[in-house]
Amino acid sequence: MKQLTSRWIPVNENPKALIFICHGYAMECSITMNSTARRLVKGGYAVYGIDYEGHGKSDGLPGLVQDFDCVIDDCFQHFSNIC
Repeated sequence: MKQLTSRWIPVNENPKALIFICHGYAMECSITMNSTARRLVKGGYAVYGIDYEGHGKSDGLPGLVQDFDCVIDDCFQHFSNIC
């Protein structure tokens, strides 16, 4: 299954910290969280997010979450790969 990941990184400076965005139900990081992420980058932070299965530009039936533990596992795996 394909899951869209997003990242917003400060240009020409090392980030103060990493921030991981986990969106709400029927939302996505790629669009609805974009303005928040861009404001955080202006403050010097690197921001990462993932569109859950069935959300945003990720594969899956729109809005369907059959097992919330799978969402948690996907986030954990993605964010662990960054750190």
